[in-house]
Amino acid sequence: MAATVRRVTAFRVTVGDRVGAMADVLAAARNAGIDLQSLAGYVCGTEGVILAVPKDLHKARPVAAGAPWALGEQDVFLVEGDDERGALCGVTEKLAAAQISLQAAYAVAVEGRFGAVIAVAPEDVDAAAKALGL
Repeated sequence: MAATVRRVTAFRVTVGDRVGAMADVLAAARNAGIDLQSLAGYVCGTEGVILAVPKDLHKARPVAAGAPWALGEQDVFLVEGDDERGALCGVTEKLAAAQISLQAAYAVAVEGRFGAVIAVAPEDVDAAAKALGL
């Protein structure tokens, strides 16, 4: 079965690279009643970066506006499908054929299904959407 791809908005949260930063961000989301579709975190230099895709962007935006962290929005691609060999290849091959580089990608497979988030440079989002048939 082919993967489905949706263009969604993620919050890019920048926090200091410190113990407990992810826990603080997740607790704030939980306490505000914000459900997340995906979450990734990594360190870039001296900063921690968290990329979070909320289930309900309109509910999350007002909460995010009052957050004590540096926060921005970024359009990304949410990919879902059956967990089968090469399931993400079609998406990445289309982006490569369109000469679009990935900035970040993360995926997980659980109980026969997979989900992934792919981020490209902001100036490439429209071209990526076109390459993916969106």
